[in-house]
Amino acid sequence: MIIIRISGGIGNQLFQYALGRALSLAHNTELKLDTHFYGLNIEPNRSFKLPHFNIQHIEQLIATDSNFIKTGIPNPIKQDVFSKIIRKGFRFIESIKPLQKRKIILEPGFDFIPEVMQIDHDCYLSGVWQSEKYFKQFETTIKSDFQLKKPLSDRGAELEKMIESSLSVSIHIRRGDQVNDPALLKKHGDLTREYYSGALEYIKEKTNGAPLRVFVFSDEIEWVKNNMNFSPDAVYVSEYNIPDYEELIIMSSCTHNIIAKSSYSWWGAWLNTNPQKIVIAPKQRFGDPKTIAHDLIPESWIQL
Repeated sequence: MIIIRISGGIGNQLFQYALGRALSLAHNTELKLDTHFYGLNIEPNRSFKLPHFNIQHIEQLIATDSNFIKTGIPNPIKQDVFSKIIRKGFRFIESIKPLQKRKIILEPGFDFIPEVMQIDHDCYLSGVWQSEKYFKQFETTIKSDFQLKKPLSDRGAELEKMIESSLSVSIHIRRGDQVNDPALLKKHGDLTREYYSGALEYIKEKTNGAPLRVFVFSDEIEWVKNNMNFSPDAVYVSEYNIPDYEELIIMSSCTHNIIAKSSYSWWGAWLNTNPQKIVIAPKQRFGDPKTIAHDLIPESWIQL
């Protein structure tokens, strides 16, 4: 049985599920999702988004106490002092074993860890697992799982129609806590206007100057409208007030994608099925140039 911790925003949730799904398929074993993070109020603005996607019988995938008992892994849902002590001791014992032999695997860094894919026993995985190398083998299944369960809303369908009738480019500008929280800003760094203008120029050059229509996505869309100089016919998708999971699928329907330092727009680009797509990603993912996520960006994407 694979139990994977689901936490964070929608982009992280998709990465976490994708690894768990890939492991369950590779080793023909059961998959369970530990969603207790959303009851801890650590990030009150985050919520469990996977039920909106085409994941079959997702309510039956939620991990229960009996699943932890069956696997012999301490249940992280239990928050009493005794349970926390038991978990701490269990994690220490597991940490001295070779990674592929552990029953609790805490992601040690940002790069792809091949040993994780060798795990064929009951285990619990906690991390973000941001590399397609974990699930590329099952790309068709993952992309099917990440279609929406319900049709787009009327506004969403209207936007998708606009996108499909043009040579479209999605631009994602991540702000929010990533620029307003000093600690997160130091960790991730910000993207300049030059990054976005350079990315657009690159796509224009590769498409022989064909007229492009820009579709803008952001968690601070009014700031973007007031501070970024996009073309007059640019469409500011996020001011339509549609759910974030709809925005993600709409982003993926664009011809080309310019992503931010964000797992959200990473998925918007990865789910884009256009075989001729151009995806532009930031070359430096983190604020500290010494921190490099070698396996985050697929080889076919362009890093600027």
